[in-house]
Amino acid sequence: MFKITVQGSKMTFYCILISLFVDAQQWLGMGNQELLEYFSAYAVAKARHAYGPVGHRGMSVLIFESSAVGYTEAERLDKRFVDQRTHRYNYMQKHRALFLPGGIRQLYGFLATKEDMEDFNKHHQGKSRLKYEMRSHNEMVVAPMKKMSEDNQELTYVKNKGVKTEQRSKVVQGTLDVVTQKLRETEEENIFVRRKAKEKHSEYEEEMKSQEKFFHDQIENIHKALEDKEREFERLLQEERAKARQCDVDSGTTENRRLRKEQVQRFIDCQVKDVQEFEAEADQLIKAHEEKKVQLKKEYAAKEVELEKEFDAAFTGLMEKHKPGTFQASNSS
Repeated sequence: MFKITVQGSKMTFYCILISLFVDAQQWLGMGNQELLEYFSAYAVAKARHAYGPVGHRGMSVLIFESSAVGYTEAERLDKRFVDQRTHRYNYMQKHRALFLPGGIRQLYGFLATKEDMEDFNKHHQGKSRLKYEMRSHNEMVVAPMKKMSEDNQELTYVKNKGVKTEQRSKVVQGTLDVVTQKLRETEEENIFVRRKAKEKHSEYEEEMKSQEKFFHDQIENIHKALEDKEREFERLLQEERAKARQCDVDSGTTENRRLRKEQVQRFIDCQVKDVQEFEAEADQLIKAHEEKKVQLKKEYAAKEVELEKEFDAAFTGLMEKHKPGTFQASNSS
């Protein structure tokens, strides 16, 4: 952290160093107002630029207010540069990007270090040099955040009595805005998680339908093959019966004709009896098969009910584990 002297007034600021260049020989920069407008989404207090013999050196410093909120805003802007890959590491690359699509100049930025401030002051001569000294993170951030938390507990009293300054009110409001934003982001994340869970459920349902169709098709193929076997079985019966009936029983002696007729009749009677036994056994087999199917479906349904009960108990426990606490407004005046 730095304690910086600006125009004779000592204040503590958090700095973001901004660099913008065309090539190694030519540096370009943005003006104060242009920088402040460009980063209007962040609570930037001031902007300073480095100038050399040939003008703007392409280096600028964004200065935030001396508070935990100021630090949060500076850190948030630093993270933006990290996410956009225009941070210190990218800036130090030999083949860094100079322009964005459309010819817009590329902007790099990062939280300033002591070395950064020394380099900045080399090109920032005269009375306008930024004087600074190192301060601990605990002194500049942790302690103010702790004090802010303590102050928030007395916020109602502070507002009613009016003993706090307007600056403190702005700090509190800034903190409330940050918390509100965090709550909003958490709600958005919860909505995203619920949507993903719903999509996963739909995917599982589609997979189950696909599996059901696969097994249903297998069963249909088995039934079709069995029907083909039954038709072939019936065809053989009819064919053998036709052969017996077409046997020549009218030639030869009377005794031979009688014997052949008896043989044909015995064959037909035997076939009829065999068919009757087949049909009776087939009925028993079909009945046993259907009973097994009914039993299997009952067992599956029972297991599915048990599975749903287990899920209900587990999900109920999960909701109980993450049950939100009860909010109770303070009654203190």
